[in-house]
Amino acid sequence: MCFLYYLFWFFLLALLPSYGLGLTKDNQSLAEIQEVAHNFVLKQARSLPGNIEVTPGSLDRRLRLPKCSHPLKAFFPSGSRPRGNTTVGVRCTGETPWTVYLSVKMAVYGKVLVATHSISSGFPLSLVDLRLERRDLSELRQGYLNEPAQAVGKRLKRPVGLGAIITPGMLEIPKLIRRGQQVILMATAPGLQVNMKGQALEDAGAGEHIRVRNTSSRRIVEGTVTAAGLVQVQM
Repeated sequence: MCFLYYLFWFFLLALLPSYGLGLTKDNQSLAEIQEVAHNFVLKQARSLPGNIEVTPGSLDRRLRLPKCSHPLKAFFPSGSRPRGNTTVGVRCTGETPWTVYLSVKMAVYGKVLVATHSISSGFPLSLVDLRLERRDLSELRQGYLNEPAQAVGKRLKRPVGLGAIITPGMLEIPKLIRRGQQVILMATAPGLQVNMKGQALEDAGAGEHIRVRNTSSRRIVEGTVTAAGLVQVQM
């Protein structure tokens, strides 16, 4: 009896490891599911500027899925997008199909323009007012600027605080010409420059297009503001 008892436990203990290995072998690796989701999001986001970081969420370790006989396929469920916190589906189309969903955090880091101090509205920006900082671009819904030259000389439409991200919508170009103002129309050609008087029909800043009425001909022309009171037109 004692011999049979020990013999029973001997065979039971011998079988347990192989049984456990069989379970592991027949189950889908959760790490592989995470890797498929990671690579999928990384591929979808490769056209975005900046340094991309993708972190797939964890899966419940108790999850038991049959090992897929076909390559796993990842996809974005309806409403998901490759930005910020998103959801990715991973699907098996093998003999025993299944689908799981996991959260994925995607960050796209890049340098953006921020304020070096509190700045009031209407203030003309200079280099000392701006600096570049590393931020997650995927969180910037209002856009961003990545070169000081994009903001220097422009004015803020509203006040901002220290470290505030400067967005395109915050800025306006100072008006060098006002509607009704007398301006000089300048037309140039190789070896020739012609100046005419005109009246501005709208406000405009440097580099902006403006409509002007030629004082002599009364003809309305369009040109580009190059300086205060000066409009470049085509000959």
